[in-house]
Amino acid sequence: MKQTIAIICLAIAVASCNNAATSTSGKDSTVIVPMNAPDLNLPFKLDEPYKNWQIGSKENAVAAMNALKAFVDKDFTKFASLTGDSLDVVFDYLHEKMSRDSATKFFASGRAMYNDLAISMNDYESVISADKKDEWVTIWYKQTWKNSKGVPDSINVINDIKMKDGKMIVLSEMTGHFPKK
Repeated sequence: MKQTIAIICLAIAVASCNNAATSTSGKDSTVIVPMNAPDLNLPFKLDEPYKNWQIGSKENAVAAMNALKAFVDKDFTKFASLTGDSLDVVFDYLHEKMSRDSATKFFASGRAMYNDLAISMNDYESVISADKKDEWVTIWYKQTWKNSKGVPDSINVINDIKMKDGKMIVLSEMTGHFPKK
């Protein structure tokens, strides 16, 4: 009898050690599986090994949004201060690596196309690779403006911004136009 109780206690102890994901609070618990798990059967091969992204610095998100705010406010001195020595600009039909001065002039001339430019921020995410070599900020927002004739327009925008030492070094922009009424 004592052996049976000892075996049952041992079995319970072993089961409780192996069942660490079970919650005693009555709520479901989540098991986190690393994305680079060897049994992950991805339908597409990655060009580079997965970088095991972690949550990055909120300061990078602030710097990225401050650069966008500088663009909206036509403050290109501030915009330049938030840009690295060069900026790799990736837009639809454009991929060009520009010096800080060239990028500042490019964005200043582009800003002239918009009157009453406003941003409605939806969300952001800052990530850093596990090896700490790559830091990116993604921001999702709606941009509204009026053209030179006063006609309003808007677009959904996603910016992926590679950061280095708190400055933008890559700006990749994807846009989604709203259907015409």
